[in-house]
Amino acid sequence: MTRLVQSRVAVVSAAILVGPIAGALAVRKPALALLACLGVIGLLALASLGDRAFPWAVMLVAVAPWYPLTGDGVNAAPLVRQLLFCIAIIAAVLVPTLWSVAQRENAERARPNRLMLLLAILSFGFIVLVFSTVGLKDMIQSGTVGFLLGGITFLCARHFGDPEPWMAASFGGLMALALLGFAAFALDPGDRVGAFSGYAITYGALVVLVLPGALVWAARRSGLLAFVVAAMAGALLILSQSRSSWLAAVGMVFIVMLLLARRGDYRLLFYVSTGLVVALVLIFTTGSLHRIVEQRINSSIGSSESATHREFSLHYVTGQVHHRPVVGAADPGYAAQQVGAQTDITAVDNGYGSISVDMGLLGLLVALFPIGVAAIVLTRSLRLGIASPPDIALALGIVGVAVVTLFYDSYYWAQLDLLMFAMGGVLSARLAAIPRPRVVWRSGMYPEQAAPSR
Repeated sequence: MTRLVQSRVAVVSAAILVGPIAGALAVRKPALALLACLGVIGLLALASLGDRAFPWAVMLVAVAPWYPLTGDGVNAAPLVRQLLFCIAIIAAVLVPTLWSVAQRENAERARPNRLMLLLAILSFGFIVLVFSTVGLKDMIQSGTVGFLLGGITFLCARHFGDPEPWMAASFGGLMALALLGFAAFALDPGDRVGAFSGYAITYGALVVLVLPGALVWAARRSGLLAFVVAAMAGALLILSQSRSSWLAAVGMVFIVMLLLARRGDYRLLFYVSTGLVVALVLIFTTGSLHRIVEQRINSSIGSSESATHREFSLHYVTGQVHHRPVVGAADPGYAAQQVGAQTDITAVDNGYGSISVDMGLLGLLVALFPIGVAAIVLTRSLRLGIASPPDIALALGIVGVAVVTLFYDSYYWAQLDLLMFAMGGVLSARLAAIPRPRVVWRSGMYPEQAAPSR
């Protein structure tokens, strides 16, 4: 009852405050007035969700069509100003967190520790360092803000340690990506799908991130629904023509099969294997999808421009890190600009390499936080055979994007930063619920062979 009264008070107060402002803006700038009203409505809707607002806010910002529906998104400007884009990124993280703190909801929070304190210091330190290097104007870019806010997003996500709301949010995010993806394909069948996310590989990585959670949510409702979701996601990945996303998806399926075998759930393992075979048959018997796969796989990958560019970038990154190992150039995007000046591709095509040059090894340490947490969750799950499906789903999504990052500058796409660091933060708060494997050493025995102590 108290929450209902508080919600009504918030709605009335917002109407009183926003009404005159929106009216004044409508006279001079109708478009800005419309955006302000939509923003307030969105905030009020999220406020009514309680702690579920955080995953939904992050997911909505991540999957929103910020760029034109079709075309070469990597060279296209966002549909909104960069300032508004950055405000949406920051608000998606801070507004639900501050609202939850103010409402004093979910009293049981993850306890801070020294590692989280280190992450907080590094995150705030990089913000100050980048500000002193490039200034505020160059910091207000979606890619820059996304990575610099990564550590803060991670820490805020620990405030919401329940992975369950992420399952519904992931399903909703995948449906939005599917709707936009199929619409883009219908408008321009000959082009790669994903321009509205900024670039086709970004789109493929987003599908990889949300797919495990969406499958968990669907499988709880219906096995048929889960199969439809998996087949649809496979079609979306093919339409994105992102080979790194294909590799990530294959790796995720392999990990799932290992987890099922470790748990001895051979019935579900059979269903997963059968569903995978059926989905592959459907994809390869669909003319347009089969042509895309055949073209991308049969292309001369080893001698392609992409491969030679990555080889050049590797030598460049090695030399730069040797000269400036700690904080790098302290300039996000520096490596891509330098590589672009010497080649025809303005990208390093390796997220770990670009971060190492731009932000040094300390920046790489921050970037690896969510990946490290996901690896711990999956390792414990494989060794013990226990972990909740939502925990595994979040970990799989992060590991999938970690694979994509080997071939793509993922950390300079704010949508991927938001989801990766938010999911990693939730998992870090869940580590206490996943016990460590007990290692009992006995003479002449490996840990796996040791008998339990009595």
